[in-house]
Amino acid sequence: MPLKVCPRCDARFRGDIVTCPIDGATLREPEDPYLGRTIAGRYLIKELLGSGGMGTVYRARHQVIGRDVALKFLEPALVKNERQRKRFLGEARAANQINHEHIIDITDFGETEDGLVYLVMEYLEGRTLSDEIELGPLAAHRALHIAIQVAFGLARAHELGVVHRDIKPANIYLVRRKADADYVKILDFGVARIEHDMRITGQGSIVGTPEYIAPEQIHFAAAQPSGDLYSLGCVLFEMLTGRLPFEGKTTSLLVKHLNDPPPKPSSLQPGVPNEVDQLVLRLLQKNPADRFRDAYHLVEALQHLLDELPGVSRARRHDISTANLFDGANVLPAPSEEESVYRTIELYRSMLTEGQLDGATANWLPQAIEYLEQGVSEVRLLRQRLRNAAEKATAQEEDTRGPRSRIGRALDELAQDDSRLGRQIEGLRQSLIHAEARLDLAMNTIFEGAAHSVQAKAGRALTEKEALNVTKVIEGARKLASERERVLALRAEFDARSTEHNDLRFQIAELKEQLQAIHGAATVDQQLAHDEVNRLSAQIQAKLDALAPYAGRVSQHFSHFLERDARVAQPAQPAQPTPETRAAREPDPLDIEVPSPV
Repeated sequence: MPLKVCPRCDARFRGDIVTCPIDGATLREPEDPYLGRTIAGRYLIKELLGSGGMGTVYRARHQVIGRDVALKFLEPALVKNERQRKRFLGEARAANQINHEHIIDITDFGETEDGLVYLVMEYLEGRTLSDEIELGPLAAHRALHIAIQVAFGLARAHELGVVHRDIKPANIYLVRRKADADYVKILDFGVARIEHDMRITGQGSIVGTPEYIAPEQIHFAAAQPSGDLYSLGCVLFEMLTGRLPFEGKTTSLLVKHLNDPPPKPSSLQPGVPNEVDQLVLRLLQKNPADRFRDAYHLVEALQHLLDELPGVSRARRHDISTANLFDGANVLPAPSEEESVYRTIELYRSMLTEGQLDGATANWLPQAIEYLEQGVSEVRLLRQRLRNAAEKATAQEEDTRGPRSRIGRALDELAQDDSRLGRQIEGLRQSLIHAEARLDLAMNTIFEGAAHSVQAKAGRALTEKEALNVTKVIEGARKLASERERVLALRAEFDARSTEHNDLRFQIAELKEQLQAIHGAATVDQQLAHDEVNRLSAQIQAKLDALAPYAGRVSQHFSHFLERDARVAQPAQPAQPTPETRAAREPDPLDIEVPSPV
């Protein structure tokens, strides 16, 4: 049954009611059917924020904890498309398991009892980086400050096996957090690839935005973390210069990403320091192996540049605080449908008690009102159970938030150490290769000298050539001993670092298992909570739908008395109807049958 809303008192009714039985105003169908609806028993939709290709976003109020949230619905036309549905829910699943302060916090997702697919995100007040770039190039220290936060969020995601694949200024949101007006939140993990799950986007398709896409993604290669770093390089270039490193129509643009060397940012913006030029160009290397080892490595390089830039306070390091953005102001919800019906019943009860009906009460009316009262009581009980289920689900979510945050921070620390250790091991490996080459050369020198040396005969001095060969053998032996010591030392250090690296990877794996266990348990609890909420919501809706015809008939019976009162208040209106005409307008009592309360 269609929902109708009173524009004056905001009461809500279903059925064939035309005017509000409380104040007589003409009921209207809501312009947006989502506004005023409560999702999952706790998210009251308040305002439309915007819509895109995949969904519509609303501001909603979390009724349990009193916070604003952003509620995103998948377009109904896409719900039937299994691939799009998985992609949409993949956004929630990917971001939810990362749980990083620089990635938008997705707290809930699921489907309603009537098939709406949704996800719930933190409500952000700020602007996109693309809006900021439109105002002009950013100062180098500001661009690096933004980039380091993006890199830190990506580092956690990559460590957990999630590649964003669409890093661009429109997906980087800037909010105010304490004294930082450029606190970063990464948006839209809807095209993210979760490791080992190729069913979301499929293979052989380009996913991303052409202006920021990595060369290897153009070749249909599996998404890798290095692709996100390349995209971030394009974003950093654009922040510094106000322009993209490569421009043109889609086909030529992709060719440039594949073949053309990028220009230095300073060639377009002369004030960019050379060290920043070199970092950007390294990010934009065609070969992924020539970029930074990983996002944690990039974080270190960016922080080093920030510390070295003149006029930038070293105290302004990467801030991983988690201050709350939500406004805790209380917002009163619109009355629920059963409360609107109850208010109407109270009005009719008072009219019956005060004898305002001039003896025109229908025989079925008291029984119908009693049935509606009983129905409202039942819905209230169901509504309370629904609130309890929503509060339980919220408590479960809050209980997992702290442990996940602590494990996530510990994972970042270990992963940063692992990144540095990995680079040290790679350096030791290269040094060992060179040392072993020098050892081979020293050994060859000895063999060569020994082969040409001659046994001096007793009583005869060595010739110059023989003396040179002996000297070569002696020097070679010394070098051999020195290089052997160096190789042994490098091998010992390499083995020690490798053992340390294996220990770190073991600890990281343990933390990941803990996160996965918490995430898995939370997912099960979340699904059980959703099932319970949907079941109760369906029961409430079924009961309201059953009450609607009776509420409509009772309202229709009383409506002309309200109209009469309105005309008494406005003498200029025509006279009130006679009892005969009034009786003719009343519903036939035989048309309504009041069932026994269930």
